[in-house]
Amino acid sequence: MKTLIVYFTFSGNNELFAKDIAKDLGATIVQITEPKKRGMFRIILDMLFNRFPRINDLSISWQQYDHIFLMAPIWNYQIAHPMKSFIRKNKEYIKDYSFITLCSGRETQKEKIAKQLKKMAIYEPREIIEFEILKLPTYEEQKSSIYKVTPDGLKIFTQQEVYQKILRAYAIKEEMV
Repeated sequence: MKTLIVYFTFSGNNELFAKDIAKDLGATIVQITEPKKRGMFRIILDMLFNRFPRINDLSISWQQYDHIFLMAPIWNYQIAHPMKSFIRKNKEYIKDYSFITLCSGRETQKEKIAKQLKKMAIYEPREIIEFEILKLPTYEEQKSSIYKVTPDGLKIFTQQEVYQKILRAYAIKEEMV
């Protein structure tokens, strides 16, 4: 199975995890980028006014992929707006896909993500998977507003059953000779 991972990252957390998953799956990885550097003020404006920011074009040969993982942070129950722009721009190509996020894992968040994806994309995701980063930092680290995931933190996620399920389902399997 050939898999594509398309991710957006603000703090670097989703990038670190996307690269780890891509390595484990043998997947192709593509980053969503923007022409202008993003700051907290733009994030707040995007959320308040439901804006779809400009993103740089990506060259993707969609037909070669069996499954697509979309990865992005969740900001106040909302999928990061650059990912929303990507989905809106490419919705006819995003058919068999799942959504993964490193997030706070707030109550009812998964349902709200599903509702947003249903509204933006033509097809519903196969799965929505949340890896909760608030379970990782110490109390001192939680005081700062942005937590940086470490390789040790990622190990906690990769040992979870949901991660192992992803590997079993989507990893490239070498053909028996």
